[in-house]
Amino acid sequence: MTQDTKKTKILYCITKSVWGGAGKYVFELATSLPKDEFEASVVLGGNGTLISKLNDEEIKTISIPSLDRDVGFFKDIASFNNLLKIFKKEKPDVIHLNSSKMGGIGALAGQIAGVKKIIFTAHGWPFNEDRGFLSRTAIWLASYITALFSTEIIVIDKKDFKQAQSFPFCKNKIILIHNGIKPFELLKKTEAKHVIIEKIKFDALKEKVSIGTIGELHKNKGLEYGINAIALLPQETQSLVSYFIIGGGEEKNNLEHLIKQLKLEDKVFLLGFMDDARKYLNAFDVFLFPSVKEGLPYSIMEAGFASLPIITTKVGGIPDIMTDEKSNLLVEPKNTKELRNALVELIQNKKIRDSLGAKNKENILTKFTFEKMLEKTIKAYK
Repeated sequence: MTQDTKKTKILYCITKSVWGGAGKYVFELATSLPKDEFEASVVLGGNGTLISKLNDEEIKTISIPSLDRDVGFFKDIASFNNLLKIFKKEKPDVIHLNSSKMGGIGALAGQIAGVKKIIFTAHGWPFNEDRGFLSRTAIWLASYITALFSTEIIVIDKKDFKQAQSFPFCKNKIILIHNGIKPFELLKKTEAKHVIIEKIKFDALKEKVSIGTIGELHKNKGLEYGINAIALLPQETQSLVSYFIIGGGEEKNNLEHLIKQLKLEDKVFLLGFMDDARKYLNAFDVFLFPSVKEGLPYSIMEAGFASLPIITTKVGGIPDIMTDEKSNLLVEPKNTKELRNALVELIQNKKIRDSLGAKNKENILTKFTFEKMLEKTIKAYK
């Protein structure tokens, strides 16, 4: 590319500025595009962690205060008008929309503003959430309209790809691109454990099997089922474990109440948000991820990279990662009994834990690299 060649201007758009899966996806792409070919900026709602991380990497951010996840007629109209103004001012070659609300209002605003390429990434179709029939039908219709207004739709797992294929007149727009991760540094086991002990002011790791979860405290993560599974462990097994949940979110108070109700205050610990939480994965012996709705979660890929055995659920794109059920513990969502049985098996058998952890790392390094994801996404931009 010569110095005079115009760079392709990519405008990433996401509803919330929290550091979740979709936020990490936007961050990794925006900061990794070849700078001699692309110019990246990010439009987002609120003033969360994602903004500060992008600013640290000198990526331009544009915040829309009215934009958030919940539906509100006047707020959504204001957000739509703001997006339309931004698109007309910035004149991007590509807008890359992420999250359901941003997909809907962003795709329409992009069409009106005359943006030539409108890409929407579905981080798990929202009509798969646990809602009533009428609500799911309305959300399916909104997702379909988003697909119609987009020029291309990226889905991150096979289940979502199959569902998107059922959208009328959209079949040729659908692209499957699995999420991928970059290798990252982990704290040594003793260091990671020390940080957690200091955080809770209690040595809950001494001679214990440590179970960990990293994820937003949201209903979709099914954390109440994981906590209930700990409560159902046989007393002798329960005495051997501690369960740590890293993450913040709207379900904090409900989960704290559940922990007290089950009298697990000395077994289950909510650690809150921890920056770059994945580096503490070596503090854990088992990774528990009891989600009820997912796309393709980074947390599971990162736990696999850290050579952890993983107990998780058959939702969204998780089976894409955990392809061999014999070497991974996959259970039905909302099934506390199955979660408990899987926990008992791993708590009592270190040899199985080590074997599964080694297989998980090999799988991630072979199939879920960020380089593959970036290459396919750049191809979509072009």
